[in-house]
Amino acid sequence: MTLATDLAIRKWKPAKDGEAIGTGGRTGLYVRGWKSGSKAFYFRAKTWIKLGDYPDTSLAMARELSTVAKRLAGEGFGVDALRRGFANATTATQLEAVVRGEVLAGFVDVGATSAPTYHELWHEWFEGRKHKLQDGPSRRRPEAIHLHHIKPVLGDRPITEIRRREIFDLLEPLFRDKPVTAGHALGHIQAVFDRATNKELIEADPTPRKTAFTDAVARRDVKHHGTVAPERMPELWQWLRTTDASEAAKLVILTAMTTGHRIGVIVNAEWAHIDDSGVWTVPARTDRTTQGRMKSGRKYALRLPEPLHGQLRGLRKAPDQRYVFESPSTAGPITPNAIRKTLKRFDADLTAHGFRNAIKGWCRSATPPVPDHIADAFCDHSLRGLDAAYRRGDTSTERADLAARLYDFVTGVKA
Repeated sequence: MTLATDLAIRKWKPAKDGEAIGTGGRTGLYVRGWKSGSKAFYFRAKTWIKLGDYPDTSLAMARELSTVAKRLAGEGFGVDALRRGFANATTATQLEAVVRGEVLAGFVDVGATSAPTYHELWHEWFEGRKHKLQDGPSRRRPEAIHLHHIKPVLGDRPITEIRRREIFDLLEPLFRDKPVTAGHALGHIQAVFDRATNKELIEADPTPRKTAFTDAVARRDVKHHGTVAPERMPELWQWLRTTDASEAAKLVILTAMTTGHRIGVIVNAEWAHIDDSGVWTVPARTDRTTQGRMKSGRKYALRLPEPLHGQLRGLRKAPDQRYVFESPSTAGPITPNAIRKTLKRFDADLTAHGFRNAIKGWCRSATPPVPDHIADAFCDHSLRGLDAAYRRGDTSTERADLAARLYDFVTGVKA
């Protein structure tokens, strides 16, 4: 198929964005089209070089320009020279003069491109994305990576001039020294060039694939959150009772071992979310700034064991108290860092997140054992495959029973 006439170009409907069809002959002239209806002429050299939009640029003029461009390319003029020529010329005579570096009377050089810089395009991308990111490190990380690692090298460069080798040379040492940061940086660069492609600023994405950096990434052991053996959880609770930690801190840790909730959810628990019967309902997430919501964003309700509910009520000093676990020294809830410091006095490697792993281990070894799909629902894990079918059923009774069993185990009511 060729698009050899104006009528054929007008009637042509591309099947996909960026589809390219030749115009016949051997001049390297193509028409590229998008589903939006826009079409443009491109000259194919070592890459795609835009001649002009159709129909502002006619087929006849595009053919003249491409014929001259092919001859100049055969003489050794490179892509940058041709791109500069197309950006400044409206006739074939002007194209040849500009490529050869001749100065034309009354001619003003507009430059090869008016493309935005990498930093400008990154700013557009980040402004559109940051409201979707959780307030805190998740939102600060992309900006920090850009400012410290990418902007000093690529920031002031026009997006159309950045080459694959430059990106590779930037990221290869970063993958060697800071592979996690490098992985994030590669993803951000990919997103920026995706935006450039969608805006038709570039034709080929120069971002290397992650596999290109395999040799630069040394094998390293994955470091999991510090946990505790399930059988040591009662020992931890008995130890806690002898320490000078605040009652709020002790009950935060007991709640973590009993409910499996993440520490951020627990310390931000509010009395408004716990009813008189002891059902604690964590509301669904409606924004990215409110603290204390489930990682999944789902609403999650769990009936607390009656003894634990009673202990928590003992923390309530006034009817208008907002947070369940208020800090003994500052306004607002107790901080995750205060809990972390307490746990490290028991075991230097222990983290509150590790209780979730300990609970899963206890579920498998308990008598009777707890089915995996109940343990996963208890921890609010996102399920896949056949296990996801269990998400459709109501597991509130089973989860409440599991919380009661865990409380009895941890506190020593039952071995």
